[in-house]
Amino acid sequence: MKIWLKYLIALALGSVLALVAPVGGSFVQALVDVARNLATYIIMPLFFFSIPMAAHELHEDKKLLRVTARTAGYALAAVVGLSLLGVLGAFALGPKPIPLSGDTTPLAATLPGFGALLTDLFPADALSILAGGFKLMPLAIFGLVLGLAFSYDRSVTKPVVGFFDAASRLLWQINSFMVEIYPLFLIVLSMASLSSVIASPRMGSYLNLILVVSVEAVVAIFGILPLVMFLLDRSSKPYRALYGLLGPALLGLAGGGGALPVGALTRHVKENLGVRRRAGAVSLPLALFFGRAGSAMVTATAFYVVLSSYSYLGFDAGTVFWMLLMVPVSAILLGAVPASGPVAALLFLSAAYGGGFESGYLIMVPAAVPLMAVGSVVDAIVAGFITRLAAAKEGYAADKPARHFI
Repeated sequence: MKIWLKYLIALALGSVLALVAPVGGSFVQALVDVARNLATYIIMPLFFFSIPMAAHELHEDKKLLRVTARTAGYALAAVVGLSLLGVLGAFALGPKPIPLSGDTTPLAATLPGFGALLTDLFPADALSILAGGFKLMPLAIFGLVLGLAFSYDRSVTKPVVGFFDAASRLLWQINSFMVEIYPLFLIVLSMASLSSVIASPRMGSYLNLILVVSVEAVVAIFGILPLVMFLLDRSSKPYRALYGLLGPALLGLAGGGGALPVGALTRHVKENLGVRRRAGAVSLPLALFFGRAGSAMVTATAFYVVLSSYSYLGFDAGTVFWMLLMVPVSAILLGAVPASGPVAALLFLSAAYGGGFESGYLIMVPAAVPLMAVGSVVDAIVAGFITRLAAAKEGYAADKPARHFI
């Protein structure tokens, strides 16, 4: 059975259970936490051993800088482009303001400032990046440095290179196994996510916003992204690539956070999109860090609604320009905390907007799960497209027929 079909069945079963059975209690919450943890259980060790190998091989091919530059460039362009889509979609579709209420609770997750982000990129102990959190960019930097060092003296580094290569392949098999069995845990996660949406007494006020961002997501997924991919690579088959990323996209739909699809993405970009390890292991972490374009799109539209909910604020050209500048910034900062979603970005924007508006993000907290789900679906597809494009441009991707997709 195709992996995407397993995920779809798991989502359907979880949704049915959420509708017919009460969900709650510490045991269920523990199962949800386990489901979230297992999605990324092996990713950091896998990247730790795979990134240096990929960097070493790309350096040997004299293409390391080109692959990383392409990936970062595509990712930043995607964030800016979909931020613009989120702003334009908000003005064109006009999502309704949210009635103000005092029953919201502060958000626990916050985004780091640029100073804290810079410090995290270069910790005092390089191995501390494995000790806590899902820190993709610090791990990528360490992996690139280590991979370059592998070329120092081959007679000295050959045993280490062999060990890292073997560990990378072993952890790849473990991740593949986790991707196969994850539907069992996806049932619990989707059940809990939908239950939280159903239990929210104010969710009806957010349906219009959710519809608007969903329409934007459809336009981005089936229109803008395939068109851009085709224009950048005329030999590509965007809709086949889109089908190849259906599994990770469905994981994003579960609303479990931006890190949830990463394990499945790692496998799908190789086995469905034909991206070789030496390109994918470097491009994918960078794309995931810089390319939270779906979250940027959702954040832009949601921030429009937050501002419009305070009718006395209004909009002018300066406000629109500020949004176009700051929403991409919030998305880049969001890459440092992959488990967070658009509401965390809204917290940053509200604080940056100032003028007594620092708590404006609170009206979006009840809609955190559906907003995160929409953003994560687009994020997963954007990361997959960017990785495929960067690899194909440098000759590290091969077309695979859809019948052979996992």
